[in-house]
Amino acid sequence: MIIGIDVGGTHADAVLLDGDMVVAKDKVCVQGRHLSEVIISLLEGLVSPESRGSLKRIHLSSTLCTNAIVTGSLDPVGMLVQAGPGMNPDFFSKSCPTWFLDGVIDHRGHILRDPDPAKIADAANTLHREGISSIGIACKFSHRNNLHEKQIAGQLAGRFRHITMGHRISGLPNFPRRVYSTWLNAALASRFNAFKAALEQGIKHLGITCPCHVLKADGGTMPFSRASEFPCESIHSGPSASVMGCLALSAQADDAILLDIGGTTTDIALLVDGAPLLEPYGTLIAGRPTLIRALKTVSIGLGGDSRVTWQDGAFHIGPEHQGISMAAGGTAPTPTDAMVVLGKLAIGSRQKAAMAMLALCPQEPPDYTASLLLEAFVERIRQAVEELIEEVFSRPVYTVAALLHRRRIQPKQIVAIGGPAEALQSFIQEALFLPCIVPANYEVANALGAARARLTFQATLYADTGDKRLSIPEISCLETITPHFTMTDAETRLQTAIAGMVSEMGMPSCPEIDFLERLEMNCVRGFKTAGKILTLKAQIRPGLTSI
Repeated sequence: MIIGIDVGGTHADAVLLDGDMVVAKDKVCVQGRHLSEVIISLLEGLVSPESRGSLKRIHLSSTLCTNAIVTGSLDPVGMLVQAGPGMNPDFFSKSCPTWFLDGVIDHRGHILRDPDPAKIADAANTLHREGISSIGIACKFSHRNNLHEKQIAGQLAGRFRHITMGHRISGLPNFPRRVYSTWLNAALASRFNAFKAALEQGIKHLGITCPCHVLKADGGTMPFSRASEFPCESIHSGPSASVMGCLALSAQADDAILLDIGGTTTDIALLVDGAPLLEPYGTLIAGRPTLIRALKTVSIGLGGDSRVTWQDGAFHIGPEHQGISMAAGGTAPTPTDAMVVLGKLAIGSRQKAAMAMLALCPQEPPDYTASLLLEAFVERIRQAVEELIEEVFSRPVYTVAALLHRRRIQPKQIVAIGGPAEALQSFIQEALFLPCIVPANYEVANALGAARARLTFQATLYADTGDKRLSIPEISCLETITPHFTMTDAETRLQTAIAGMVSEMGMPSCPEIDFLERLEMNCVRGFKTAGKILTLKAQIRPGLTSI
């Protein structure tokens, strides 16, 4: 049995799966409660003490890291940045205290100059005096040679609680994205580890011994042990749970629109030929570009409990969260009140919901106001869907193959999940002129998606046969190769590395590995070939666990 838990901004959902069958589900309010307390109470209610020994895994999607970013409650971080020549790195220092080191690594991973140990010691002493315990280290081209980052981390070891090295985040190039990703990971470390410790203590108290996995932004999972090292990967786990929930409940073969309508936000994603879109170079977080792999989703501040006002002949809905509806005892109108008035939702008092509509438009019948309000609600969704499709289509392409395969997304239907989904089904169909499916268990779809998500991992291999050196940055691997190293050797080495990581993460077998990119270039020196540069990227594709 597997438990899936999704903690959103308003509610936390949980499902207990036995195979592909939902044997129990629960939904609780999270407002005013500590995150670990909510999760423990869900576990306690969902699984009897006698059944806890049968649990295989717990999969958790939470807003912990996203909330820390939104509320600005990140840990103070000290950054040590080695940019090398050719770039003015001053803009990095706007995020936090930053020291620029004087070492240099070139684009092929050759070390041209080591960083000055005295400057590193000076930075460490200052950061220690200021009480900063999270450190980020980012060196340009560290994905091709990690020695400087490891050397700096070695000099700082034992003095700081958490050190993030940039090459471990991703093997993809792009130095500014690496710096921001490193900073973000370091800024989330202590908060995530405190949450992990509290949750593990609670799980142990319940007598549950199975492993706990955390949902990632790319729709996959990772075990708690890796999540504590790379908490930045758990950002946007809520929207990825939405996508996986839609896929689990309603598999699609064509282009489709996925909507997760919650109490605070609506998450929107697109399927192309039945597969979710991924951000190709990393997602944008808090306005900063990162190397964090993520599903392409958009969140808008529009939900069943959004604040509603009537001004200048139009409804203004969200992005603020109003709290509970007037039908349920709240003090101001919400879209949920409109659903109650029209008989689309059977919660609270219909009379109080009607009063909410009269508070918005005193001269109009409540039914009429409620219909107008919900039409305005889905119109916002329609506009956001159009903008998302336009954004995806208008992206620049960099290869002829991508240009030839480029086509506009043409959704055939909509899959809607979340608490208000069924109540809004007919409005969505009319606004978007597409059939709208609301699958069974739609109200706990995110938890179901979290439960069905499978472990994912991506790694990149860079080999320079002229220098007889190979790098797999995600596992901090830098090793010697022969001059005769081939792409076939690279595939075997990367496959072994990913299988090793999967084994370390406690999975009994390694899922199928996809090779995404193969690049092979000859190095010419003095009119002669002087070796090859090989670049290979591979992944365990995000998807649903076979049951």
